[in-house]
Formats: sequence, C-alpha cells, structure tokens
Amino acid sequence: MKNLILLLICATLTGCGAVYYVPNTQNVPVMKEKGQTNLSLGLNSSESVDGFEFQGAYGLTDKIALQLNTDWVNSSDGESNGAGHIIELGAGYYKNFSKSFVFETYGLMGFGGMKYEDNYNTPQEIKANFIRIGVQPSISFTSKYFIASFSGRLANLHYNNISGNLIEDVDYLNANSSSWLAEPALTLQAGFENVKLQLQFQYSYNLTNPDFIQDYNLVSIGLKVNLNPKK
Repeated sequence: MKNLILLLICATLTGCGAVYYVPNTQNVPVMKEKGQTNLSLGLNSSESVDGFEFQGAYGLTDKIALQLNTDWVNSSDGESNGAGHIIELGAGYYKNFSKSFVFETYGLMGFGGMKYEDNYNTPQEIKANFIRIGVQPSISFTSKYFIASFSGRLANLHYNNISGNLIEDVDYLNANSSSWLAEPALTLQAGFENVKLQLQFQYSYNLTNPDFIQDYNLVSIGLKVNLNPKK
C-alpha cells in the first residue's frame, strides 16, 4: 500500500484493489470581512493516493462567503492504478466573535468521479461519478502570524453511473452507493500576516457502513494567500 498525502474524495487503488472514497482537504478560510479573498495551493496524501488541489474563498458581504474547491488524486502500483477528482462549491455564514475567534459554517455541494484499472493479465476497470452534499461548521483562533481551526464536515456521498467489467466491484459499489460521512479536521496555519503555510489533519468516518472500502485519514500541506481588501 502506498502512503502519502491529499484529499479528495475520490477513489483509486491500492495493491489490494479499488478504494472508493478519499476525503478532500476542508477549506476553512477564516473569513473576517467583505471583499476578503483567500487562495491556496496544496498537496495531500492518504493511504492509497496522492493529490493536488486548489481552493478559494471570497467574502461576498460582511456575513456571507463563497468558496470553490478542486482536487485531483492518483495512485499506481505498477499493475493497477486509480484516479479521482472533485469540484466543490460552497456558500455560508461567518461571524467574528472577537478579534481572536471566528465562527464559520458552509453548505457544500461537490461533483466528481473515480476510476480504477487492474491491468494484471486481462485489463479490467470500474468507474463511477458521485455527488457529495454536506455542511461544514468551524471555529478558529486567529492572530497575525498563527491560526488554528477545528472543523467538521457532515456529508452524504452518493455514487451514480457505476460501470465496468470488474463485476464484484461494480456490485459492491451499487450495494453501497449512498453513505453518510462524519469528518473532523484540525487545520494549522503559520507564517506572515497574509501568506501562511497550512497543514491539515483529517479523519473520515463512514456512519452508514463503518467497513466501507475507503481511506480514513488525510494529511495535506499547502500555501495560503489572504488578499485583504484594506491593504
């Protein structure tokens, strides 16, 4: 099994077969004011895949913010390989409780797909699309050079357009096409006032089927830029 970093959400392979879900990094923008723009690039790794992602957020009003998240993951062990992607949109509410604490909650909708290929002897594959809908509240401690955030994502994951000639895998995913997920995360940011290095640790728990074939841990690292409208 391959060990490395990113989120997503998708599915790919391991040496033992397809993995149907990997969480993507949670976007916690720590929004403070209208016009604030956050952009970030990052890498992530789970037990099965490594990925690359882009995230952005914008303060639409002094209480409402929008976000856009993308993630692409890949994995290969020579005879098998998997890949997945997700594009996620979000809108939510934020409030500054004080100079040091920010509360946010977002409604999220993501669209993606996964593909797994087993090229041992006769090439075989399974592929599917998915929709994930959820909510993500968070609380953040923020200072000029350091931010710590606790967040949690509660989401429903639903697969569709499941196809391929890996019959057992197709049957398995059809039988487990819908799941509820609980995903807590810790995000740490440190650096300059408007440019920080970000590190996130996330756990994904399948509430519907605890034995569902997925990755349960994700680590991501990235660079986050805050464009303050007043500077």
